Amino acid sequence: MLPASAVAYLVPPPIEVPLASRRLGEAGTVWLRVRVGRDGLPQHIALHRSSGFERLDRQALDAMQRARFKPHVEDGVPIEWVVVAPLQYDLH
Repeated sequence: MLPASAVAYLVPPPIEVPLASRRLGEAGTVWLRVRVGRDGLPQHIALHRSSGFERLDRQALDAMQRARFKPHVEDGVPIEWVVVAPLQYDLH
């Protein structure tokens, strides 16, 4: 398990507040547990802590699927790793 601060994205998750959420004033942080493969691709994504809004949670799960990570290397060998990553949804 790596801390979220140790994560480096090659392609960050595209965070987009859904239009219905924007209209309803829904905002918050979605925490996702992500298992990342040796190739830097998300292998398994699960909701760790909800934002309290189903639309934001679903968008976060979809966005994280499209993320690409810098592979984590130990002793010169890429390894699988797990992180709990926050995705912040603001209404700016």
